[in-house]
Amino acid sequence: MKKDDIKALIFAIGLVIFESIVYFLCKFSPFETTLLTSEFDNNLPFIPAFCLLYSLWFIYLILIPFILYKFDIKRFFKYISITIICIIIGGLVFFFYPTTIARNVDLSNTNIIFKLILKVIYFIDTPILCCLPSMHCVLCYIYIYTSLRAKNLKWYYKMLIVTTSLGIVASTLFIKQHIIDDAIAAIFVVIIAIIIDKFTNLDKFISKKFLDFDLTKLMKKNKI
Repeated sequence: MKKDDIKALIFAIGLVIFESIVYFLCKFSPFETTLLTSEFDNNLPFIPAFCLLYSLWFIYLILIPFILYKFDIKRFFKYISITIICIIIGGLVFFFYPTTIARNVDLSNTNIIFKLILKVIYFIDTPILCCLPSMHCVLCYIYIYTSLRAKNLKWYYKMLIVTTSLGIVASTLFIKQHIIDDAIAAIFVVIIAIIIDKFTNLDKFISKKFLDFDLTKLMKKNKI
């Protein structure tokens, strides 16, 4: 693997760490938590199999930015900058307007594999906070936006990313991790982030930092 490939992975992993820290800290918001409900979601069936698509999101956190880096580096920097802005916006909403949902699911008749996956998902997301906007949906919308605009990415890869990303959005509803409001709010967060990025040129600042990032020096310092 080339050094620049490793740099791209480091940037992608750093973004995941940043999001995780913001998400974790926002769970300690001192503000009153609002319970979100939706008649639409109350009528929506619980489909355990969608946990597979939901779990794909965790792979995409690294895979999609790396694909963008390989096929269109400008889209890679756009992905990083827009995601950073979305995390900040989402963090502010999570902190000042903490939300939760009532996850009423029965796993007793669920396939043993799906049950195990769902238990892990629910364990990670306990207590149920930071629901609106859904960061799962936010990232999926960014995957769609950046991949469709990637110049050298084949159309069938684009369609695969779009369909699976929409499937992940649907999975957040079908496994009762989010309600429709969270998915809709995520759209507006991404739109606002794209506008902010356009006026701030954050992607250009990130591209400069990427080019200036000396991996060899870092490896020598840590004796790798």
